[in-house]
Amino acid sequence: MKQNIYDYSFEMSRQRKHNITVALIVSVSVFIFLNIVVNFILFPVLVRSDSMSEEISANSVVFVTPLTRTPERGDVVLVKRLDGKKLSAGENVLNLVFSFFTAQTFAPFGHSSRATGKESIRRVLALPGDTIYMKDYVLYVKPAGQSQFLSEFEVSDGDYSILSFSVPAEWDCIGSNPQMEETVLKENEYFVLADNRVEAVDSRSYGPITADKIGGKVVLEYFPLSRFKAF
Repeated sequence: MKQNIYDYSFEMSRQRKHNITVALIVSVSVFIFLNIVVNFILFPVLVRSDSMSEEISANSVVFVTPLTRTPERGDVVLVKRLDGKKLSAGENVLNLVFSFFTAQTFAPFGHSSRATGKESIRRVLALPGDTIYMKDYVLYVKPAGQSQFLSEFEVSDGDYSILSFSVPAEWDCIGSNPQMEETVLKENEYFVLADNRVEAVDSRSYGPITADKIGGKVVLEYFPLSRFKAF
């Protein structure tokens, strides 16, 4: 009888260890899989505002691929947080898990109330070496090595429209500036703008961004289904 009880206890203990081992293996495998997907393939992002309207509406969900970190003019990209905050390894792990399963709607250590302290979706309109200026919310670009300015619509791939309105010249310091003096982008500098030029914060406010601040290219809008489209 005692031998049977001992054998049963031993079997239960072995089964418990087996279950714990399996759970650990599954957890590690899921974490590795999420790491691979999020860092190298595809991940969802919730667009919270109308900053990219009419191309992408508020509360839409888009897929971003980090495979493309060197954008072309006209590409819609994910701009990483610009406040310079560095997260610990543990904070990065928690952000990774929560962000993946909530379509980027919640990251316990990833968002702040500052405009530059959260990720955003913006359109790349000028590349390193380009000369740019803005008039009435439209960006004009002289590509590096060329002698003529062209409008952003002429140098960008794909069709899109911008939201803007005419304002008196004396208002150019109010809200998002519709005018900008000529400037030359330095090496590794990219100029990004929102399609909604009136309300959004973009490179007019925080300046050009560097390639390491580009988290990937938007390739698909898949929610709501009525707006399903590829970029």
